[in-house]
Amino acid sequence: MAPEQTRRIPGPVRALLAANLVSSLGGGLTLPFLLIYLHQVRHIGLGLTGLLIGAASVASVPAGPVTGSLVDRLGPRLVTSGALVVAAAGAFALILVRGPLSALPALVLFGVGNGSLWPAWTALFAVMVHDEQLRPRVFARSFQLLNLGLGAGAVIAGVVVRVGQPATFELIYAIDGITFFAVVAALCLQPKSAFVRPATAAHHLQARGGYREVLADRRFRRYLLGALLLAFAGYASVDAGLVGYATTVVLVHPDVIAWAFGANTGLIVVCQPLALRLTARMRRSHALSFCAALFALSWGVLLLAGAFPRSVLGAGLVVAMFGVFAIGEVALSPVGGPLVTLLARPALQGRYNALAASAYSLAGVVGPAIAGTMLAARLGDAYLGLLIGLAAAAGAAFQWMRPLLGDRLDNVAPGGRPHLEPATGPAERSRAS
Repeated sequence: MAPEQTRRIPGPVRALLAANLVSSLGGGLTLPFLLIYLHQVRHIGLGLTGLLIGAASVASVPAGPVTGSLVDRLGPRLVTSGALVVAAAGAFALILVRGPLSALPALVLFGVGNGSLWPAWTALFAVMVHDEQLRPRVFARSFQLLNLGLGAGAVIAGVVVRVGQPATFELIYAIDGITFFAVVAALCLQPKSAFVRPATAAHHLQARGGYREVLADRRFRRYLLGALLLAFAGYASVDAGLVGYATTVVLVHPDVIAWAFGANTGLIVVCQPLALRLTARMRRSHALSFCAALFALSWGVLLLAGAFPRSVLGAGLVVAMFGVFAIGEVALSPVGGPLVTLLARPALQGRYNALAASAYSLAGVVGPAIAGTMLAARLGDAYLGLLIGLAAAAGAAFQWMRPLLGDRLDNVAPGGRPHLEPATGPAERSRAS
């Protein structure tokens, strides 16, 4: 076992995580209020507002693969900085929105910036954290801090914004844009040596296959299938699926939705260290299937809530649903990203992470459309049954991947037991995202 000091999160990574906490606080200020801002403050029709927000998701789909290629050519620090600047420009442009014509370019810019951030951000961890035993904790900490910032920002914005006072919305978008530069500053202030992976130059000379080589990897193709199914059954269906079913079938008050989101964020922050310890003792393929099972269970809880409309029990089950979903999220965060990093050759980290991110971007475009169509047709129960089936299929896909991983990639020591201990030292137990 490595000495404790070698397992501490490196100083440059801690600085980056702290800066991203500030940035996620800015994101929390604006994320829950985009539809309200466009529809109620800028008086854009509700249907058109949905299409405009969808345009941001559509713009993020091609942004991921382009970013992956740039990361492999230019390095993750430069590309991440560029993506942050583009996202900040989108946030500032939203201040200037007065109608659909000014909203569209602002949202596309914002979508491109945010769609580029995930693969670049993940590739940063690949070059900054060389210790495989430490990397899951870094991913987990990043996810935990992200949710902490989003939750705190949403609470603050709820106190500040007023529909009848457009300046309050302009203020939170200005703050959101400024907070992106906290991460840019953290990246620029770190020494160049913090972003160099051992033998990076040699690896760059070896890889010329691009995305063709990535898609030729059978292990990654099976992971990508599972990730795409999990994305449809998970994040892509929360906003439209959870909120839509809860308000139109369970008939809960909007305050219940707020409580559900609060419970989700709180559980992520509290339970992430425990989930890190649990997944460190599991096969990675089993941990991913465990996450899929929890997502399926969460939709089952919501389906049960539909049997108790306009009731305290129904409202409680809606909140419980998003709590179960949170446990699935914290099981996913220390496994998915690190596994992609291990599957990828160093010279192709950007492309591997870009395709993994694109699975979620694509689901984010199609998922809400399916939810809206089925809920509008009064097929809410069938819709939740579809999500449960997709989650089960994702779990099966990850088990289909397992024989191809081998012991090391599946977190199994030669003796047959998981070997990656979480290595949480006294100074590092309190934070994770």
